[in-house]
Amino acid sequence: MAALSIAVFAEVDPMGVKITLMVLTNVILTVSQTAVARIAPAGQRGVALGAPPFVHALAGILSPLVTGRTVDAAASVPTGYHSAYLLMAGLVAVAGELAVCFLRPEKDAARLDVAEAAPMGLAVH
Repeated sequence: MAALSIAVFAEVDPMGVKITLMVLTNVILTVSQTAVARIAPAGQRGVALGAPPFVHALAGILSPLVTGRTVDAAASVPTGYHSAYLLMAGLVAVAGELAVCFLRPEKDAARLDVAEAAPMGLAVH
């Protein structure tokens, strides 16, 4: 969904639609933290919860470099930004597909011999 939101963002003009799409895209920050909290063993949860913000912070370093080069290589500035957003949408889509293919909380919990964490807000007795 985040990849689709980014791709549509590159294609539409109304600012209200762009803002709505960016809000939808940022939902992944919350979802990724919840997913990590569910699969990480209690002793490693702090480190595991610190990893996604680290990866997101890398985007603040790498995205200006990649976007700048994409814009510079394009025929015009708007075309360059359009291409940069479509590249970002593709990267997000690939990352989402990798997560769907490789994240298996139940399997990881069994392999690590830890009880799977209860869904947020539900206590295990």
